[in-house]
Amino acid sequence: PATGTTRNKEEEMGRFKEIIIEAAAPYERGVQYGEQAREEITLCIERYKEHFAAMGRMSWEEARSRVTPIRQLLLKDYQDCLAEVEGIAKGSDTDFVDLMVLNARYEFLHFPTDGECTAFALLREATEDGLVYVGQNWDNRPFVLEHTLIVRETEENGTRIIGTTEAGQLIRNGMNSHGLGMCANSLNSIFDRAGVGVPANFLRRKLLSLKSLDQMIAWLVNAPRTVSNNYCLASAENRAFDVEAVPTAPWLLLPEDNILTHANHLVGDRTVDAYQGMKFRGELLYKLLARKNGRITTDYVKECLKNHENFPDSLCAHMLEGETEMRKMWQTNASIIYNLDKLEMDICYGPPCQGEYVTYTL
Repeated sequence: PATGTTRNKEEEMGRFKEIIIEAAAPYERGVQYGEQAREEITLCIERYKEHFAAMGRMSWEEARSRVTPIRQLLLKDYQDCLAEVEGIAKGSDTDFVDLMVLNARYEFLHFPTDGECTAFALLREATEDGLVYVGQNWDNRPFVLEHTLIVRETEENGTRIIGTTEAGQLIRNGMNSHGLGMCANSLNSIFDRAGVGVPANFLRRKLLSLKSLDQMIAWLVNAPRTVSNNYCLASAENRAFDVEAVPTAPWLLLPEDNILTHANHLVGDRTVDAYQGMKFRGELLYKLLARKNGRITTDYVKECLKNHENFPDSLCAHMLEGETEMRKMWQTNASIIYNLDKLEMDICYGPPCQGEYVTYTL
């Protein structure tokens, strides 16, 4: 496992800190995670305590008080994920309940959620090299960049996973050695409500442990949820789906002419969309990719993800010049392309127009 590397060095290099997890059991894998990312996890908790207070929607202590029923729900089908979080707490010497709040922060801070992320999937017929891709621009508050990690994990059955996450959270997007990839972004529907459901972070981690796209969709459809989230899924079998996972029956969307894109607007039924933002980034990304349908290269995908049309509500998001309040603005903290045939990840640290993509092989 990679140890002993300081955050400052990685920031200067324009690369994320990478941790490697290889223990046989979930708890022990969590311990390895926590030991390697102790400093970043501590920072993440501190930053989110400040963020909860600044947002004024729910205090950190109130969020902590809501963890017990969530944990009880997860004990049925997500024991392995819970054990991993318990191990992260042990390895990083942090409080388990605080880590549960981190892993449910999407749900706790959901009302309302601003626009985050633009995802895509490309089938073989759309690409010049005949390979399958899935990826996204991951947008979030700029302070999140300092504690974002690349995580490599090998499970006891041999499944290998690579992806990104915030320190202390389970993997939030990624691909596995079965040729499956998953990216997610926020949604708001009129059905969203406070309550007890499976936090998106736990569901995302579970999806990346599966062996088929059909299994992924089954877990997504059946998971109890109280708020909406979007999942862009693809497989090296040359299949892709987008699942708008609302608390009622999820909508499944198929690629159009072998291209699939999605941002923060509901597409399955716009009448139940509670998001009133103007960031139609999913539609814009589709338009850009469709221009070279059948001839799309990874270099062209990168150029699309750097697009600044409609700035600041653009695919490549930035803090505005002179803006210092990192809790109000949005920024593309990572731009990611997963090659599901070669099992390669191209990832850019921060806004893609300002950095270089680095390739990691699973």
